Amino acid sequence: MFSYVFFMVAFIIAVVLVQPIEGETNEELHMIQEPLCRFVRSAISQTQFEEEAEARLQQGEFFPVTDPEMGSPLRLENQADRELFESSLTNWLFFEDLARKQQSIIEELLVRCEAKRSGLSVAASVFAQLDVSKRATFVGITHAMLNTQLIDREDGRKMGDTFQLIDELLDIHGENGGTPSDQQFQLILRLAPGAFQKLERAASFERGENHVFHKLFPNSFRQFRRMGLHGQEAGLHISVSPDGLLAEIHIDYRFGLLHLGPANSDVRAQGNHQRHVDRWPVFGFATRRVRVRRAVLQ
Repeated sequence: MFSYVFFMVAFIIAVVLVQPIEGETNEELHMIQEPLCRFVRSAISQTQFEEEAEARLQQGEFFPVTDPEMGSPLRLENQADRELFESSLTNWLFFEDLARKQQSIIEELLVRCEAKRSGLSVAASVFAQLDVSKRATFVGITHAMLNTQLIDREDGRKMGDTFQLIDELLDIHGENGGTPSDQQFQLILRLAPGAFQKLERAASFERGENHVFHKLFPNSFRQFRRMGLHGQEAGLHISVSPDGLLAEIHIDYRFGLLHLGPANSDVRAQGNHQRHVDRWPVFGFATRRVRVRRAVLQ
């Protein structure tokens, strides 16, 4: 009897002690969107960037980069095109050159952050004011997600690309020497309904747990990759919150001890942009390529 009473008292004390910790964790998870929204509200007041974007949009003549015969995105088999894209990944300049789905995320961000104005030129202005590391992080990760298909391991059924897992963008973490390596070069997202279940069934993602890094997002889904295997060295790492609603997403480009440093997920770091294009050699953005080529070479 004494043992039973002792056990029940200990259990109640444990529950009482755990509840505040869980509450703090949930509160911390759901406050992560605030820094990006503060940036957005400040950025829309910088009208000179909006005017520049509007002038570019008025130029027109933008078209999807596709194979004219197949009507599908170009694979970067031409060395010049490949080098252009690698350079673009490290310093993407123009919002209007992004794929339409990527543009939509930024446009929806204006709505979520209750910005007073919206539209393509406003979204382009916000994108232009992101620092180069945040632009590279956004472009690299969303490009990889657009070109990573989810296949059901049970029946081989296609479940769409990983981009469809996104409900909305909450934050972009670029380079920040004042934070740990696992808090740099990643996107924080709200997941679409059913996204967690799709990841659990995805054949090319290994399910695991985060114990040291990404601890607020303990559910780990790593895309298959292998050192020294051409085209398979880079891979998405999707970490999901305990409730399955939020995700922290980055790209692993390196192995061993190099995997532990911030350069592991920085597409601009030496060799990473090449590994990226080896893994995802599809260029499906909407762009006027001559204009982009000149901008990259400047």
